Amino acid sequence: MLLLLLFSSTVALQFQTKAMTLPGPSCLKRCGDVNISYPFGIGAGCAMEGFELSCSKMDGHSILKFFGEIPVQTIFLSEGQVRIMKHISTMSYNPLSKEIDQDIWGRNLSNTPFLYSGKSNMFTVIGVNTLAYMTDNVAANKLNLHVYAACDYWVCLDGMCRGAGCCRVALTEDMSNDGVYFNPLSITGRAEYRGYAVLMESNSFRFNTTYLNTTAFFDEHAGRVPVTLNWAVGNETCDVARKKNDSYACLSTSSMCVDSSRGSGYLCNCIKGYKGNPYLPHGCQDIDECAANKPPCAGCINVPGGFSCPSRRSLNVVALAVGSSIGAATVVIAITCTYLFHERKKLAKIKQKYFQQHGGMLLLQEISLKQGIAFSLFTEAELIEATDKFDNKNILGRDGHGTVYKGTLKEGSLIAVKRCVSMTSEQQKEEFGKEMIILSQINHRNIVKLLGCCLEVEVPMLVYEFIPNGTLFQFVHGDNGCHNIPFSTRLHIALESALALAYLHSWASPPILHAKVSDFGASILAPTDESQFVTLVQGTCGYLDPEYMQTCQLTDKSDVYSFGGVLLELLTGKKALNLEGPENERSLALHFLCAVKEGRLVDIIDSRIKNENDIELLEEVAELARQCLDMVGDRRPPMRDVAEKLDRLSKVVQHPWRACLGGESSVASLEMIGSGNFSMEKRIVQGLLESGR
Repeated sequence: MLLLLLFSSTVALQFQTKAMTLPGPSCLKRCGDVNISYPFGIGAGCAMEGFELSCSKMDGHSILKFFGEIPVQTIFLSEGQVRIMKHISTMSYNPLSKEIDQDIWGRNLSNTPFLYSGKSNMFTVIGVNTLAYMTDNVAANKLNLHVYAACDYWVCLDGMCRGAGCCRVALTEDMSNDGVYFNPLSITGRAEYRGYAVLMESNSFRFNTTYLNTTAFFDEHAGRVPVTLNWAVGNETCDVARKKNDSYACLSTSSMCVDSSRGSGYLCNCIKGYKGNPYLPHGCQDIDECAANKPPCAGCINVPGGFSCPSRRSLNVVALAVGSSIGAATVVIAITCTYLFHERKKLAKIKQKYFQQHGGMLLLQEISLKQGIAFSLFTEAELIEATDKFDNKNILGRDGHGTVYKGTLKEGSLIAVKRCVSMTSEQQKEEFGKEMIILSQINHRNIVKLLGCCLEVEVPMLVYEFIPNGTLFQFVHGDNGCHNIPFSTRLHIALESALALAYLHSWASPPILHAKVSDFGASILAPTDESQFVTLVQGTCGYLDPEYMQTCQLTDKSDVYSFGGVLLELLTGKKALNLEGPENERSLALHFLCAVKEGRLVDIIDSRIKNENDIELLEEVAELARQCLDMVGDRRPPMRDVAEKLDRLSKVVQHPWRACLGGESSVASLEMIGSGNFSMEKRIVQGLLESGR
């Protein structure tokens, strides 16, 4: 579970097209069964920069390879795609060492013209109780996917990849990296264990139960599966590229430039009526439509870019066309106006349908009944105008549930607009309006206020108050992060966050199970039956409750685990998940639990807050974090108890007589405050808390 919005730094595409080098007649046009089309090529002077391939022999067959090691299956020139064969990552039990072995494969495509296609591929995990992650830095956002495949709780069936022994999750956008990370703690029976994780084409996979705890999946695909890559030329738009005569790639006179959908770079295509290679001079050749098996008309005459069908009465037709041009223009205008009227009417019906589908009428009724409720229904046009048509420059962040934009209303008020990715559950759609009323009444100083929503779109948009100072993640891990944050401030941050979650769990009616203090997009009302199950999870690695990943049931103790992860970040100054670190330190929670077990707690605590006077307090906070991170949810403390514990510790840290108590334990200090003594000091502490220090 993610406690606060997580943003990351921008990853820019560095690839630049230099002066064009056209392939000579000696350049290979084919390797094995694959045709090679420029800008791809093999050898010096045969390919555009970044599109170099190689051809090698293997078992008597020629294999076209990408980056010298990855087999290429097909090159799609007009679509800007290439299909490669990617190696499968595995995690298996080694009977000799009695350890879990991991064989991880991945390829970082940063600084190349290529990205893993978000539409064509899915992250697939196979195995009994297998938990795997995949992370990537794209544009200004960090994409995190984690998938859990269980088989103890459901019956595994051939062809069914919905969480029982097999789980798949779609990508929200193109990716530059496919780094895979397994969580070995998810494994229950190890004797014959074998699990798989791989990014692969959506349409190239069908689950078979024989894949579980065997090598069948790996053997059947010879260790590799197909993956689709998107590619583009350069990193500028068509308008900019056309002005650079020395590097503009669309060289055919019958070609056109098409901006890439990924936001940078472009593709070249032959114009209508032509086919061939638009990246070569005269590469696009006229299509002879009249030479087809079934010509478009009798007496067809081929013309550049099309064909002509002559008629015996062609002169009369021309004369009639000239004489009736005014009447034809009138008819065209009338038809156009009628079409626009019907389209506008159709759009209004669609908006009304969405409004009713998302519980809009019920929401209006509730607003009218509850006097003084501060909740607004926004139109799509209002939010489009407020966000400057959802311009990328207004993006505040993105997670697995949607994108958040900064907006300005007409009267000048700043807002944050969340444009959600999808809402697939029919029950979720029907109850959306009811939930909005309940969530709008949440009133807590540490919870971002929900101002309203927009229901006349396919997926509702949420509108929040705008918080200008960034997120806790930026505060702790940003350029000006934890360097100067004292222990007392960190403890105060933890206390305020715990109070917010405790409020949602204990005082909201009905209770709200909350994934993010600042975002209701990942919240649900506490279920009244046992129907709330989910098999696909998208969120942020490092905060997810491992018990939730096994049972797929969200509880208030799932939030407690997530809070434990944030408490660790404040104690250690480290990120919850760091795939670039040593393997045993990638998961902060696992690293922390191991350190506690081995008596090395002092080694993991942030050196900037280590102090002899604070060591016992730090140990108590660490013990609280350990309890929150317990693998069994029932053993975790409720958020009310967590908040009360942090409140007592915070008062000890801020107590004005604490210097005189330096030789005594923090427990003794707590007892003294709890006994009713030092009432003046307690009032001072309360004043500090209320002032937000």
